[in-house]
Amino acid sequence: MPGPVVLATHDLCKRYRGRTVVDRVSITVERGDVYGFLGPNGAGKSTTLRMVLGLVRPSAGRVELFGRPPQDRRVLARVGAIVESPSLYGSLSGRDNLRMLADLSGGAPAARLDEVLERVDLRGRADDPVRIYSHGMKQRLAIAAALLPRPELVILDEPTNGLDPMGIRDMRALVRSLARDDGITVLLSSHLLVEVEQVCNRAAIIARGARQWEGEVAELLSGRRRVRLRARPLDAARAVAERLGAGVREVEPGLLHVTRDGAQGEVTPAALVASLAAAGVEVDEIVAEAPTLEEVFVSLVEAA
Repeated sequence: MPGPVVLATHDLCKRYRGRTVVDRVSITVERGDVYGFLGPNGAGKSTTLRMVLGLVRPSAGRVELFGRPPQDRRVLARVGAIVESPSLYGSLSGRDNLRMLADLSGGAPAARLDEVLERVDLRGRADDPVRIYSHGMKQRLAIAAALLPRPELVILDEPTNGLDPMGIRDMRALVRSLARDDGITVLLSSHLLVEVEQVCNRAAIIARGARQWEGEVAELLSGRRRVRLRARPLDAARAVAERLGAGVREVEPGLLHVTRDGAQGEVTPAALVASLAAAGVEVDEIVAEAPTLEEVFVSLVEAA
């Protein structure tokens, strides 16, 4: 069952000097989601998040956080966010950076600083100057700052940007644990497809400023299942699949992708093999598979 809506945008638009950078974007983030906001660089992701947080005024449309506009300070107090690169003071320690940021919103006890530093695995480096932190440590310190007010929703804009593979792995684990262990709803903006596929349960894909798709990640992939087929003669195999109502595409010499949901119903591997055998076609390989998020993403973005 869907949870209560934490964040919703309704036909959100932003225009700069006559150029539309966000075009009627509507998304819905529910409590408990790890929600991926996916799109290529320049698609309008950061601008959308800035409008969500009240940092940029929409040209049209509206935002609701917990059912209220983002200008309501009471709802912003329930949100932690990192939008684009975090600004930190290199000469100060990690702890002092957090203390300064906490003071801007009324302060936080020392115990809370220790708690969030422990949460992002920086307790042992809390008193080192930030200038000697790795990029991944700086990202984790920024997340610690976002966690200070005990938020119900955390918005992370490209949190793995510039990280090495180990840093990306650690960031994924941290994002998963925020939802699983802390009960925090997470909105994760990214252009890294594997990141969204491995971490997020729901997502939206944005391209050229417009939303192309929104829904369950698993349903997006399973709904586009296909059959990988190598058979001889290939033209005869193609004709058989098309008679079953399947879509057929040759992805490389001798290899067909047969979509499983044709106009005449689902095309299963068993039904396809039976029809191929009856037509005298020799099957060398037949495998049911789901496309990767990258393939789906590319098809949606190219269509845009």
